[in-house]
Amino acid sequence: MGGKDKLLVCQGCEMWIEYSKSRLSFKGVSFENTKADGFEYRCKKCIKLADLETRLEVCECNWEEVREGAVATEVSGEVGGTGLDETTNRFSTLEVEEVMSDRIEEGAVVLPGSDSVAPPTAGASNGCVEGGGEGLWEVEKVKGKCLLVGDSLVRFADRGFSCGYKQKRMCACLPGARVEDINKMVNRVVGDEEVVVVQIGTNNLRRDCQSVLRSRFRELICRLKSTRAKIAICGILPRFDGRVAGSTIRGHNRWLELECEGEGVKFVDLSSFWGRRDLYRKDGLHLHNEGATVLGRLISSGVEGFLN
Repeated sequence: MGGKDKLLVCQGCEMWIEYSKSRLSFKGVSFENTKADGFEYRCKKCIKLADLETRLEVCECNWEEVREGAVATEVSGEVGGTGLDETTNRFSTLEVEEVMSDRIEEGAVVLPGSDSVAPPTAGASNGCVEGGGEGLWEVEKVKGKCLLVGDSLVRFADRGFSCGYKQKRMCACLPGARVEDINKMVNRVVGDEEVVVVQIGTNNLRRDCQSVLRSRFRELICRLKSTRAKIAICGILPRFDGRVAGSTIRGHNRWLELECEGEGVKFVDLSSFWGRRDLYRKDGLHLHNEGATVLGRLISSGVEGFLN
Protein backbone atom coordinates (compact mmCIF):
# COMPACT_ATOMS: atom_id res chain seq x y z
CA MET A 1 0.00 0.00 0.00
CA GLY A 2 1.51 3.34 -1.05
CA GLY A 3 1.75 6.34 1.24
CA LYS A 4 -0.93 8.17 -0.75
CA ASP A 5 -3.38 5.35 -0.10
CA LYS A 6 -3.09 5.79 3.66
CA LEU A 7 -5.70 8.44 4.33
CA LEU A 8 -7.09 9.81 7.60
CA VAL A 9 -10.18 11.93 8.13
CA CYS A 10 -10.23 14.77 10.64
CA GLN A 11 -13.19 14.44 13.01
CA GLY A 12 -13.38 18.22 13.28
CA CYS A 13 -13.44 19.54 9.71
CA GLU A 14 -14.00 16.13 8.01
CA MET A 15 -11.11 16.78 5.59
CA TRP A 16 -8.89 13.96 4.38
CA ILE A 17 -5.13 13.98 4.91
CA GLU A 18 -2.35 11.57 4.01
CA TYR A 19 -0.96 9.66 6.98
CA SER A 20 2.59 10.64 6.01
CA LYS A 21 1.67 14.33 6.41
CA SER A 22 -0.19 13.93 9.69
CA ARG A 23 3.04 13.61 11.73
CA LEU A 24 1.45 10.80 13.72
CA SER A 25 4.47 8.63 12.98
CA PHE A 26 6.61 11.05 15.01
CA LYS A 27 4.30 10.42 17.95
CA GLY A 28 4.66 6.66 17.66
CA VAL A 29 1.18 6.14 16.21
CA SER A 30 1.19 3.73 13.27
CA PHE A 31 -1.41 3.80 10.51
CA GLU A 32 -2.80 0.50 11.84
CA ASN A 33 -3.31 2.14 15.25
CA THR A 34 -5.54 4.79 13.67
CA LYS A 35 -8.04 2.10 12.74
CA ALA A 36 -8.49 1.05 16.37
CA ASP A 37 -11.90 1.52 17.94
CA GLY A 38 -12.14 4.88 19.68
CA PHE A 39 -9.23 6.53 17.83
CA GLU A 40 -10.01 10.07 16.78
CA TYR A 41 -7.76 12.22 14.59
CA ARG A 42 -7.92 16.00 14.48
CA CYS A 43 -5.77 18.14 12.24
CA LYS A 44 -3.55 20.92 13.55
CA LYS A 45 -5.97 23.64 12.42
CA CYS A 46 -8.92 22.08 14.28
CA ILE A 47 -6.85 21.69 17.45
CA LYS A 48 -5.87 25.36 17.31
CA LEU A 49 -9.46 26.36 16.61
CA ALA A 50 -10.74 24.36 19.60
CA ASP A 51 -8.12 26.01 21.81
CA LEU A 52 -9.17 29.48 20.62
CA GLU A 53 -12.86 28.67 21.20
CA THR A 54 -12.07 27.49 24.73
CA ARG A 55 -10.18 30.69 25.47
CA LEU A 56 -13.03 32.75 24.06
CA GLU A 57 -15.51 30.90 26.29
CA VAL A 58 -13.36 31.70 29.33
CA CYS A 59 -13.43 35.39 28.37
CA GLU A 60 -17.21 35.24 27.90
CA CYS A 61 -17.66 33.52 31.27
CA ASN A 62 -15.54 36.16 33.00
CA TRP A 63 -17.57 38.94 31.42
CA GLU A 64 -20.82 37.20 32.37
CA GLU A 65 -19.66 36.99 35.98
CA VAL A 66 -18.87 40.72 35.95
CA ARG A 67 -22.27 41.53 34.43
CA GLU A 68 -24.13 39.28 36.89
CA GLY A 69 -22.25 40.78 39.80
CA ALA A 70 -23.33 44.26 38.74
CA VAL A 71 -27.03 43.35 38.79
CA ALA A 72 -27.01 40.74 41.56
CA THR A 73 -28.35 43.11 44.20
CA GLU A 74 -31.26 44.23 42.07
CA VAL A 75 -32.21 40.73 40.84
CA SER A 76 -31.76 38.85 44.11
CA GLY A 77 -34.77 40.66 45.53
CA GLU A 78 -36.98 39.33 42.75
CA VAL A 79 -35.86 35.74 42.37
CA GLY A 80 -35.60 33.53 45.45
CA GLY A 81 -34.02 30.16 46.17
CA THR A 82 -32.61 28.29 43.20
CA GLY A 83 -35.05 29.75 40.67
CA LEU A 84 -36.93 26.47 40.29
CA ASP A 85 -40.62 26.53 39.54
CA GLU A 86 -42.07 23.04 39.52
CA THR A 87 -44.72 22.50 36.85
CA THR A 88 -47.54 20.00 36.64
CA ASN A 89 -45.69 17.74 34.20
CA ARG A 90 -42.82 17.33 36.69
CA PHE A 91 -40.40 19.46 34.67
CA SER A 92 -38.62 22.40 36.25
CA THR A 93 -38.37 25.75 34.54
CA LEU A 94 -35.81 28.43 35.26
CA GLU A 95 -36.41 32.18 35.22
CA VAL A 96 -35.17 33.35 31.81
CA GLU A 97 -34.12 36.85 30.78
CA GLU A 98 -33.27 35.98 27.20
CA VAL A 99 -32.65 32.95 25.00
CA MET A 100 -29.51 32.55 22.91
CA SER A 101 -30.92 30.95 19.76
CA ASP A 102 -27.59 29.47 18.68
CA ARG A 103 -27.42 27.47 21.90
CA ILE A 104 -30.85 25.86 21.51
CA GLU A 105 -31.33 22.77 19.41
CA GLU A 106 -33.51 23.14 16.35
CA GLY A 107 -37.18 22.53 17.07
CA ALA A 108 -36.72 22.49 20.84
CA VAL A 109 -39.46 23.87 23.07
CA VAL A 110 -37.63 26.14 25.46
CA LEU A 111 -38.38 25.35 29.08
CA PRO A 112 -35.36 26.84 30.86
CA GLY A 113 -32.51 28.95 29.47
CA SER A 114 -28.78 28.56 29.54
CA ASP A 115 -26.51 31.38 30.74
CA SER A 116 -29.19 34.02 31.13
CA VAL A 117 -30.89 32.76 34.29
CA ALA A 118 -30.85 34.54 37.61
CA PRO A 119 -27.49 34.83 39.37
CA PRO A 120 -26.53 32.14 41.90
CA THR A 121 -27.38 32.57 45.52
CA ALA A 122 -25.07 34.64 47.70
CA GLY A 123 -21.77 32.95 48.42
CA ALA A 124 -22.09 30.58 45.48
CA SER A 125 -19.19 29.82 43.19
CA ASN A 126 -18.92 28.42 39.68
CA GLY A 127 -15.73 26.58 40.49
CA CYS A 128 -15.16 23.38 42.38
CA VAL A 129 -15.60 24.01 46.11
CA GLU A 130 -12.84 22.68 48.28
CA GLY A 131 -13.77 20.80 51.42
CA GLY A 132 -17.13 19.60 50.08
CA GLY A 133 -18.72 23.04 49.62
CA GLU A 134 -18.62 24.08 53.25
CA GLY A 135 -21.34 26.61 54.00
CA LEU A 136 -23.14 26.16 50.68
CA TRP A 137 -24.99 22.88 51.19
CA GLU A 138 -26.05 22.91 54.84
CA VAL A 139 -29.63 22.06 53.85
CA GLU A 140 -30.64 18.59 54.99
CA LYS A 141 -31.14 16.13 52.16
CA VAL A 142 -34.61 14.65 51.77
CA LYS A 143 -34.40 10.88 51.67
CA GLY A 144 -35.60 9.47 48.37
CA LYS A 145 -35.74 12.85 46.62
CA CYS A 146 -34.11 12.67 43.20
CA LEU A 147 -33.38 15.21 40.45
CA LEU A 148 -32.68 14.38 36.80
CA VAL A 149 -31.11 17.26 34.88
CA GLY A 150 -29.99 17.28 31.26
CA ASP A 151 -30.41 18.61 27.75
CA SER A 152 -33.45 18.12 25.50
CA LEU A 153 -32.96 14.33 25.54
CA VAL A 154 -34.51 14.19 29.02
CA ARG A 155 -37.68 15.92 27.85
CA PHE A 156 -40.59 13.60 28.69
CA ALA A 157 -38.17 11.17 30.40
CA ASP A 158 -40.14 11.86 33.57
CA ARG A 159 -42.78 9.44 32.28
CA GLY A 160 -40.41 6.59 33.03
CA PHE A 161 -38.21 8.24 35.65
CA SER A 162 -40.88 9.64 37.95
CA CYS A 163 -43.51 6.95 37.46
CA GLY A 164 -44.76 5.96 40.91
CA TYR A 165 -42.53 8.56 42.62
CA LYS A 166 -44.02 11.85 41.41
CA GLN A 167 -43.71 13.57 44.77
CA LYS A 168 -39.99 12.92 45.10
CA ARG A 169 -38.62 12.81 41.56
CA MET A 170 -38.24 15.80 39.29
CA CYS A 171 -36.75 16.50 35.84
CA ALA A 172 -35.04 19.72 34.73
CA CYS A 173 -34.82 19.95 30.93
CA LEU A 174 -32.33 22.45 29.47
CA PRO A 175 -32.58 22.32 25.66
CA GLY A 176 -29.26 22.92 23.92
CA ALA A 177 -27.26 22.67 27.16
CA ARG A 178 -23.67 21.50 27.19
CA VAL A 179 -21.55 20.10 30.01
CA GLU A 180 -20.18 23.53 30.93
CA ASP A 181 -23.73 24.95 31.17
CA ILE A 182 -24.75 22.35 33.77
CA ASN A 183 -21.57 23.11 35.70
CA LYS A 184 -22.52 26.80 35.89
CA MET A 185 -26.07 25.98 37.04
CA VAL A 186 -25.36 23.48 39.81
CA ASN A 187 -26.02 26.06 42.52
CA ARG A 188 -29.32 27.01 40.89
CA VAL A 189 -30.85 23.60 40.28
CA VAL A 190 -29.54 21.41 43.12
CA GLY A 191 -31.17 21.79 46.52
CA ASP A 192 -32.22 19.17 49.06
CA GLU A 193 -32.16 16.19 46.68
CA GLU A 194 -30.58 13.00 47.99
CA VAL A 195 -29.62 11.93 44.45
CA VAL A 196 -28.71 14.06 41.42
CA VAL A 197 -28.55 12.42 37.99
CA VAL A 198 -27.02 14.20 34.98
CA GLN A 199 -27.56 13.26 31.33
CA ILE A 200 -25.41 15.59 29.21
CA GLY A 201 -22.68 15.70 26.57
CA THR A 202 -24.44 15.17 23.24
CA ASN A 203 -24.15 18.85 22.31
CA ASN A 204 -20.41 18.86 23.07
CA LEU A 205 -19.49 16.05 20.71
CA ARG A 206 -19.07 18.08 17.52
CA ARG A 207 -17.69 21.17 19.25
CA ASP A 208 -15.08 19.93 21.72
CA CYS A 209 -12.03 17.80 21.13
CA GLN A 210 -11.52 14.78 23.36
CA SER A 211 -9.24 16.48 25.89
CA VAL A 212 -11.54 19.51 26.29
CA LEU A 213 -14.64 17.36 26.75
CA ARG A 214 -12.92 15.21 29.37
CA SER A 215 -11.78 18.31 31.22
CA ARG A 216 -15.34 19.66 31.24
CA PHE A 217 -16.69 16.40 32.69
CA ARG A 218 -14.02 16.38 35.41
CA GLU A 219 -15.02 19.91 36.42
CA LEU A 220 -18.70 18.95 36.45
CA ILE A 221 -18.15 15.85 38.58
CA CYS A 222 -16.05 17.85 41.04
CA ARG A 223 -18.73 20.54 41.25
CA LEU A 224 -21.56 18.04 41.74
CA LYS A 225 -19.69 16.20 44.49
CA SER A 226 -19.47 19.47 46.42
CA THR A 227 -23.29 19.44 46.81
CA ARG A 228 -23.04 16.44 49.15
CA ALA A 229 -25.72 14.64 47.17
CA LYS A 230 -25.24 11.18 45.71
CA ILE A 231 -24.22 11.68 42.10
CA ALA A 232 -24.94 9.64 38.98
CA ILE A 233 -23.63 10.47 35.49
CA CYS A 234 -25.24 8.92 32.40
CA GLY A 235 -23.30 7.79 29.37
CA ILE A 236 -23.80 9.80 26.18
CA LEU A 237 -26.59 8.38 24.04
CA PRO A 238 -25.89 7.15 20.48
CA ARG A 239 -26.59 9.52 17.61
CA PHE A 240 -28.11 8.37 14.33
CA ASP A 241 -27.78 11.65 12.44
CA GLY A 242 -24.46 10.71 10.83
CA ARG A 243 -22.64 13.68 12.35
CA VAL A 244 -20.65 11.90 15.06
CA ALA A 245 -18.89 8.55 14.70
CA GLY A 246 -20.20 5.80 16.96
CA SER A 247 -16.62 4.93 17.91
CA THR A 248 -16.18 8.45 19.28
CA ILE A 249 -19.18 8.10 21.59
CA ARG A 250 -18.22 4.59 22.70
CA GLY A 251 -14.66 5.68 23.41
CA HIS A 252 -15.84 8.61 25.50
CA ASN A 253 -18.29 6.48 27.47
CA ARG A 254 -15.56 3.97 28.30
CA TRP A 255 -13.42 6.78 29.64
CA LEU A 256 -16.35 8.33 31.53
CA GLU A 257 -17.20 5.04 33.21
CA LEU A 258 -13.62 4.67 34.48
CA GLU A 259 -13.54 8.32 35.56
CA CYS A 260 -16.77 7.90 37.55
CA GLU A 261 -15.44 4.74 39.16
CA GLY A 262 -12.28 6.58 40.24
CA GLU A 263 -14.32 9.48 41.65
CA GLY A 264 -16.80 7.26 43.51
CA VAL A 265 -19.66 8.40 41.28
CA LYS A 266 -22.37 6.15 39.84
CA PHE A 267 -22.17 5.63 36.05
CA VAL A 268 -25.49 4.88 34.33
CA ASP A 269 -24.84 2.69 31.29
CA LEU A 270 -27.16 3.50 28.37
CA SER A 271 -25.49 1.16 25.86
CA SER A 272 -28.81 -0.62 25.28
CA PHE A 273 -29.73 2.32 23.01
CA TRP A 274 -27.16 1.19 20.43
CA GLY A 275 -29.01 -0.22 17.44
CA ARG A 276 -32.33 1.20 18.68
CA ARG A 277 -32.95 3.69 15.90
CA ASP A 278 -36.65 3.01 16.45
CA LEU A 279 -36.54 5.02 19.69
CA TYR A 280 -35.50 8.21 17.90
CA ARG A 281 -37.29 10.82 15.87
CA LYS A 282 -36.64 11.28 12.16
CA ASP A 283 -33.63 13.52 12.84
CA GLY A 284 -31.80 10.60 14.48
CA LEU A 285 -30.82 12.81 17.41
CA HIS A 286 -33.87 13.42 19.60
CA LEU A 287 -35.93 10.73 21.28
CA HIS A 288 -39.63 10.38 20.60
CA ASN A 289 -42.07 9.85 23.45
CA GLU A 290 -41.52 6.10 23.74
CA GLY A 291 -37.75 6.53 23.56
CA ALA A 292 -37.83 9.16 26.31
CA THR A 293 -39.89 6.82 28.49
CA VAL A 294 -37.37 4.02 27.95
CA LEU A 295 -34.57 6.42 28.88
CA GLY A 296 -36.37 7.44 32.06
CA ARG A 297 -36.87 3.83 33.11
CA LEU A 298 -33.21 2.96 32.48
CA ILE A 299 -32.04 5.91 34.56
CA SER A 300 -34.53 5.09 37.31
CA SER A 301 -33.26 1.50 37.39
CA GLY A 302 -29.67 2.73 37.46
CA VAL A 303 -30.14 4.83 40.59
CA GLU A 304 -32.38 2.46 42.53
CA GLY A 305 -29.37 1.29 44.55
CA PHE A 306 -28.91 4.83 45.88
CA LEU A 307 -32.47 4.98 47.14
CA ASN A 308 -32.67 1.62 48.90
